[in-house]
Amino acid sequence: MFYRPRTLSLRIRPLSGRLTALLRSRLAWIGALAHDRRGVSAVEFGLAAPVFLAALSPVIDLGLAFSEQIRVNQAVEAGAQYAAVNVYNGTTWSSDVQSAMTNATSLSSDATFSPTVGSTTCGCPNSTNTAIVGGYGTPPACTGSCPDNSIPGYYVTISAQVIYTSLMPYSIITNPTLSSTATVRIQ
Repeated sequence: MFYRPRTLSLRIRPLSGRLTALLRSRLAWIGALAHDRRGVSAVEFGLAAPVFLAALSPVIDLGLAFSEQIRVNQAVEAGAQYAAVNVYNGTTWSSDVQSAMTNATSLSSDATFSPTVGSTTCGCPNSTNTAIVGGYGTPPACTGSCPDNSIPGYYVTISAQVIYTSLMPYSIITNPTLSSTATVRIQ
């Protein structure tokens, strides 16, 4: 037998049989995993869904704001209808109109909803626009006659407002006040 001294060699020695078999199976599994396409759509959905929802949420919020504006309009319309149908009695009439506005919509549960029966005036319709020309006595006792020789009417302004709270905080829009107003002739 000859003694062979150990020297450093740059030659790579072959791996043992058991270790080679283990590495080959792992490398084959990684290669198969790289070519496997199952689950790709789930990953794509996971990446695209947040972007889609971020783009969709302002549209949903805008729709909810329009819906709330419609409810404010409906409350004012209900108050105007009550005012037009029920005779003015002077004592509880204003609170009855406010109750009709509150009961006509689901906004009554909103703490910022405020129905009001505002200013009253004696006046005549304007011939050129929808404004009421005042100066015909003190409500409810209207006196004189209109330019078209009709009797002046007793008009009341009914309004409501609510502060809309958006779903998402936006830097350009901060909780707008939604309002609606109607002027009704009651006598």
